[in-house]
Amino acid sequence: MTYPLMPFAHSFPRKRSRHQVACALLFLAFASACWGQEDCFNPDLSNDGNVGAADLVMLLSYYDMAWPLDTGFTCPTSVQHQGHDYGVVQIGNQCWFAENCRHLPAVSPPSSLEYSPHAFVLDYEGTNVGEAMATDTYATYGALYNFFALTEWDLCPTGWHPATDEDWMTMEGVIGVPETELGETGWRGDNQGQQLKDSAIWNGTDEYGMTFLPGGQSFTNGSFGNEGTSLHIWVATEYTFSKGWFRLLMTGATEVYRSNNVTKTIGGYARCVKD
Repeated sequence: MTYPLMPFAHSFPRKRSRHQVACALLFLAFASACWGQEDCFNPDLSNDGNVGAADLVMLLSYYDMAWPLDTGFTCPTSVQHQGHDYGVVQIGNQCWFAENCRHLPAVSPPSSLEYSPHAFVLDYEGTNVGEAMATDTYATYGALYNFFALTEWDLCPTGWHPATDEDWMTMEGVIGVPETELGETGWRGDNQGQQLKDSAIWNGTDEYGMTFLPGGQSFTNGSFGNEGTSLHIWVATEYTFSKGWFRLLMTGATEVYRSNNVTKTIGGYARCVKD
């Protein structure tokens, strides 16, 4: 009996998952072993006349292997840094903070626009760290940083680092931003921003537990703004001496915005990724 060889093999979606690749390799192995032979191993283990995922599941079960395949990669459920326990979520083979960074060695009013590390707390205009940490906005959103704080302060625990542009693109590819759009600027993808936004106090679906909140930002005019409507997230990748990469999520947009046209002195949020 002749069995069709992977009728779907030439129509994989543009972004192949690890599981699809595993299927393809196993079925290709079957095809190579049987090429030109009358008697060979029958890959149609489910006896439905087609070689498909069901046959792969049955084959793996013969060797006590579970499906999906266990890669052995796992993330901790939380990690402590500077006295705070951060929740951790796994996306693909990355471990991400499930909330914004809160490290606050010093705090400045939003009018502080120097080319040196500074942190801010939304709607707080003073310089007292204790007062800033006692605010509702710090409790909800964490701290805002200028770009220099990301690269010069210890925002992340040992073995972690502020997410880079490459880290972001890796994560965005896993959640479905098309590969051809990852390196573009502007709005990318279709509903990936919606999947990352919080579902309790924002209008997202929070499908990955990242719980991004609409904490706004600080501006070059020395003011805070956009709470409730947007989130500015710094990316620890420099573009020029005065500009850095960032991501933006907005209430009225379902995609993820990528740009390098933001002055490093303004305040945005930050996330850590495991090395």
